[in-house]
Amino acid sequence: MPILNVNGKDYESKVTFKFNSLAKDKYYGEDKDGNKSSGINNIYEKLLNFDHEGLIGFWDCAVNHLKDRPIRADIEEALMDVIDKDDDTEQLFKEAFIAMDNSGFFKLQAKKYWKDLEVAPEFAKDEKEKAQMEKYVQRMKDSRTELLETKKKTA
Repeated sequence: MPILNVNGKDYESKVTFKFNSLAKDKYYGEDKDGNKSSGINNIYEKLLNFDHEGLIGFWDCAVNHLKDRPIRADIEEALMDVIDKDDDTEQLFKEAFIAMDNSGFFKLQAKKYWKDLEVAPEFAKDEKEKAQMEKYVQRMKDSRTELLETKKKTA
């Protein structure tokens, strides 16, 4: 699991019930009709899209199992320290995504996410929407492939 140094202390990420609990309360998605989606899936998808909110959400939830957990502002600062040092975010995204994708806790949910994504174009209203959905599915698959191609490194 990835490690993030916050205020001079190393914190190991864990994808657990505590992760899911905070993700559910704080990081859920919402569609145009106001329907809420799973927080853990929302973080996963944001990581796939290289969205920094997904990275922050991942770390905020990944240390939720600790009693002396760092606050979000300190996590953001620690992530910026890594970004400034590496002059890049790629490794941070890869480590967070791999931690979620390989997590025993999240594995079945991730599997369902990909199955649901694969059949999504079948529910399109017309051919134009179906083509857009197919492009989106392919983009997500490409992102996943890119994120899984990495060497383990600590943050």
